[in-house]
Amino acid sequence: MGNFHFCKIIDFSSLIKGLSDNIHRDIKGETVCFSGLGEAYSGLSGKSGDDFGDGEPFITYMNVYQNTYISEKDYEFVQIAPNERQNCVQYGDALFTLSSETPEEVGIGAVYLGNTQKLYLNSFCFGIHFYDERVLPQYLAHFISSFSFRKAIYPLAQGSTRFNLQKNDFMKMKFVLPTLEEQERIAKTLDALHYCMANEKSLLEQYILLKRYLLSQMFI
Repeated sequence: MGNFHFCKIIDFSSLIKGLSDNIHRDIKGETVCFSGLGEAYSGLSGKSGDDFGDGEPFITYMNVYQNTYISEKDYEFVQIAPNERQNCVQYGDALFTLSSETPEEVGIGAVYLGNTQKLYLNSFCFGIHFYDERVLPQYLAHFISSFSFRKAIYPLAQGSTRFNLQKNDFMKMKFVLPTLEEQERIAKTLDALHYCMANEKSLLEQYILLKRYLLSQMFI
């Protein structure tokens, strides 16, 4: 049973990736750039190791790196002084990794769809807040994970031992944005597949817990 769910998860993951890449390879729409749709902001600044562990919630690097949508169950905490000026993440913001040890891991993104107040972003990422109503956040979450988008960002990562994204070039990079109706159709299709994969992951986790429990009972 566990192997069955594991195989289904792999199948869903391959299907989502293949479908998303196909869709975005031949997408039609308006040519835009991020700087024309919104404004970039930086993550936490001026923090030392002593500032972390309690305080206000912030989105970790791995939360951005591993997800399509930011997980609200995976925050860490940082101390923020009452009058301290730090950027906050808002609903619909796209968040990207800014720095990594390999160029492939730079510019990986996720979208925040939560409503937590005073939520901050880790130092090694940056965010884009969109003020243009042509952007559907749910669509953007899938677009920035597509192969065509990743291929376009790869040359923007510069460095030798550590790679950093050239944010100004990133904001000016041109891409095709379909109509809102088309964005919604694509997002609903890919979201449905993600939902199915999440269900399979949940069933697999429950199966593993049940198996551990039953094994433990055998030795009582």
